[in-house]
Amino acid sequence: MKGQDIVYVAFVDHTNGAELTQKIVKVMDEEGVKRLISSNILGIYDEVPGAFGDFNRNTCFNGQVHDDDIVVLSDKYVEDSDLDYTVLRLAWLNDRPDTNYTVTHKGEEYIGVSVSRRACADVISKIIEDPAKWSHESIGFADPATQGSSRPVY
Repeated sequence: MKGQDIVYVAFVDHTNGAELTQKIVKVMDEEGVKRLISSNILGIYDEVPGAFGDFNRNTCFNGQVHDDDIVVLSDKYVEDSDLDYTVLRLAWLNDRPDTNYTVTHKGEEYIGVSVSRRACADVISKIIEDPAKWSHESIGFADPATQGSSRPVY
């Protein structure tokens, strides 16, 4: 990380106690790197509505989101850090060749259930091009055309 302007964590931390996230934050602090883009999943704030929200909670959180869930802890460690972060709450990924997405912010109901990998690259590229974009935010994004589906759209 030494000498980098931005760190992008492309995985969702599933380690015990979000240990990897804690280590990344610590090393970034030690190396003086301040800008972090961190991947996570939709539903960490229980913000996903309807039948798909039930599916997502059952699949990702054993039916109920808890403050001690690893992915929730990972988000907490990032948000509580002194880093300039953006948390990406990724929808279920597909390989569609589009960049259709709507951004939702922490505290808002999540819109959509799936998003293309190409759209993820678009969001990440926009942050790299303008590091102030979505600074100190947790954003969700998905193809709004998938809203109302009860399962991921591939």
